[in-house]
Amino acid sequence: MNQHEIALDYANRGWRVIPIRPGEKHPPIPRWQEAATTDPETILTWWTGPYANHGIGIATGPASGIFVLDIDDKEHNRGYDTLADLETEHGPLPETLTVITGSGGNHLYFAYPEHQIIRNDAGRRLGPGLDIRGEGGQVVAPGSTHPNGTTYEFDADTEHLTPAQAPQWLLQLLQEPEPPTPPATVQTAVQDHTDGPAARYNNRTNWTDLLHDDGWTLAYTDRAGEQHWVRPGKDPSDGTSATVGYQGQDFLRVFTSSIPWLPEGAYSRFGYYAARQHNGDRSAAARNLHQIENRAIETSLHNFQPTNPQTHTNPEPEERLELAHIINWDKFWNTDKTDEEWLAWPLIPRGRAIALYAPAKAGKSTVLLAVVAALAAGQPILGGYTAPPCRCLYIDMEMTEADLHERLTDLGYGPDSDLSNLHYALLPSLPPMDTIEGAKALLDLVHHTGAEFVAIDTFGRAVEGDEDKADTVRAFYRHTGLALKAAGITYLRTDHSGKDTSKGQRGSSAKNDDVDLVWSLKRINNGITLTRTHSRISWVPPEVKITRTEHDVTEYILDLEAEVFADGTADRAQLLDELQLPADIGFNAAGRALREAGHKMSATNLRDAIRFRKNAAQQEEQLRRTQTVDNLLRRAAPPLRHTPETDIAARCDEISGAVGAVAFPQVTGPAHLHENSGTPGAVIPARRRSIGAARYGDHQTQSETEEETTPTDLDEWIF
Repeated sequence: MNQHEIALDYANRGWRVIPIRPGEKHPPIPRWQEAATTDPETILTWWTGPYANHGIGIATGPASGIFVLDIDDKEHNRGYDTLADLETEHGPLPETLTVITGSGGNHLYFAYPEHQIIRNDAGRRLGPGLDIRGEGGQVVAPGSTHPNGTTYEFDADTEHLTPAQAPQWLLQLLQEPEPPTPPATVQTAVQDHTDGPAARYNNRTNWTDLLHDDGWTLAYTDRAGEQHWVRPGKDPSDGTSATVGYQGQDFLRVFTSSIPWLPEGAYSRFGYYAARQHNGDRSAAARNLHQIENRAIETSLHNFQPTNPQTHTNPEPEERLELAHIINWDKFWNTDKTDEEWLAWPLIPRGRAIALYAPAKAGKSTVLLAVVAALAAGQPILGGYTAPPCRCLYIDMEMTEADLHERLTDLGYGPDSDLSNLHYALLPSLPPMDTIEGAKALLDLVHHTGAEFVAIDTFGRAVEGDEDKADTVRAFYRHTGLALKAAGITYLRTDHSGKDTSKGQRGSSAKNDDVDLVWSLKRINNGITLTRTHSRISWVPPEVKITRTEHDVTEYILDLEAEVFADGTADRAQLLDELQLPADIGFNAAGRALREAGHKMSATNLRDAIRFRKNAAQQEEQLRRTQTVDNLLRRAAPPLRHTPETDIAARCDEISGAVGAVAFPQVTGPAHLHENSGTPGAVIPARRRSIGAARYGDHQTQSETEEETTPTDLDEWIF
């Protein structure tokens, strides 16, 4: 029989075969443990093609149904002497299929036990000269040549036998010891939700990187998902040294005694780190990791300067006391608390942590994008009032570029829109934000962009821990949330509600504890409602209604008729008017004026009254601008007759330019094209364009004989 036929014979017995280099003991195929096969076509291809002159190896283990006892009977390694001692103590081995090796030893083939794992072993369990080839191993088979030129042959007396069942005493000696109880920092799940340096190290590292960095080789991954690793300096063909994922557990199981600093046993990644770097001293390892984390946080906070992202200087040692954020009481009481407590009234208070949650597909991301884009562009927020442009960082962990394009277009933004203050990170490859690395990466982004506001959409995709677990939420706050708040950065994270929306955010109640404000978003017939479910801030309205409209663009308009202010706010605002206080007065100055006049007002009521007056002032200003538009249109536009389209378009530009320049000098949002000619219209948001259209539509032509343009036509042409 030739090699091909011999290999097929082995395959017919259920043994997985692999080529062996001529005159050697090792396969030429990488990851041979997975490549070994009983497939006749593969075997034919191998031994009639690239491996025609190669020997034959048999992969041992449960897939082949055999393990092999290798008896090496050399001068300093008398395997038969060791075996004789074992048989004297336990009883003789049964007769079984036996191979005479090229070195004069023997391979005894045994049936692989059903409920036991047999590992490769080099004399450690049975004694000198007795090796085991089990799971992940292979033996050179008859049909091959030893490096010394001698061939491997079946023992003629046993060639007719099949592999025998190993005696119980042999299986007991080969029994894997029960793995020691993993350290406290190890658990059967992949994620460690306990707190402390050990748990954080486990959560931010992985076995592949750790072992590869130390020179280990991944030999193969078995069908159960368990990874088999070979220690540094060992040939993978000589067997494996450790596994990861034994019975689904996330620890390294070491069964080699050849690594002085890593005794046999089970290790978490932290345990491995402690053995590798601190001679097994876990307390010293934990202290060192804690120091590393503190230095990383300190460095991130030192380097952060949101007011000038282009420059930074390292603080002097004495300035580091500021990291403790000790209150300066004189500054605290004398610094005016202005209406700038709001970043985007009445949804996003400045310098706070906010959570926004809703059922899936309720529209929370679209509403958030509408608010953030307007905030960055200095546009009216939800059709309400305009705040100065704000640098925003939007971390989007869900949408694609096509999704973003569609939503921005629907909201009325386009190539001419100024979104330079909106720094949009689409599906970024950031470390998890419940780790120190993730916090540092986000702070670096904030520093680079100069962001004053950060949106994280969504929380569950920004962390690596179980989003429903309290430990994940606390880790996020400890690393990322606290660092942002300490730097004065406002941030909002979105989340999903549970199946029962009345029970709030999905998962742990800790999601309400780490933020200052929680909004619950619900879809209603013509828009959405935001309900304040938890808050540390008394001056946030309990409910905000937003109307959704769809014309040329999608708009979300704050329902100013809804009850936003508490009862009595108008009376308290009138009191401030009677005291003749400026409309833009700050909180501290207003409080002093009230006290000097002999009046008392709670902080919450005073803030509402100040905001109420500012809203009224802005409404008056909007009305003034509308009247200005009305007057301009009446003076600048005599009755229009149908003329060539180019003349009409030119006239539209002239009128629109006047309206935009006088009535809305700060509006720089998306331009809208003339539906017929393609000529850009006035750069006025759709909500405000309707004001001009309605006013202009009231104008009547003077001649009944001339063909008139109807208000509908004019509205379509100009606006």
